[in-house]
Amino acid sequence: MAASELQELSLVLPPKVIHPKGDTEINLKKREISALIADTFDGKIHIEWDPQAQVTPLGQLPFFIQFLKVGHLF
Repeated sequence: MAASELQELSLVLPPKVIHPKGDTEINLKKREISALIADTFDGKIHIEWDPQAQVTPLGQLPFFIQFLKVGHLF
C-alpha cells in the first residue's frame, strides 16, 4: 500500500476527555424517618426526627455517643 492509501485508512480517534462528567443524579423518593434507635451507654434511646424543625435539642449527639460506644472509644 502506498502512503496516501494508508492515510485514508488511518483511524481518527475522538479527543480525550480531560474533565469527565460527574455521576448522574438519581431521583429517589425521599422518605421521612419518624424514629431511630441509638445504643448508648445508658441503654437504647429512641430519637424522633422532625424534618420541619430548624434545629434539634440534641443535634447529632446521640449518634456520636453511639459511635463512641460501638467503637470502644470511651
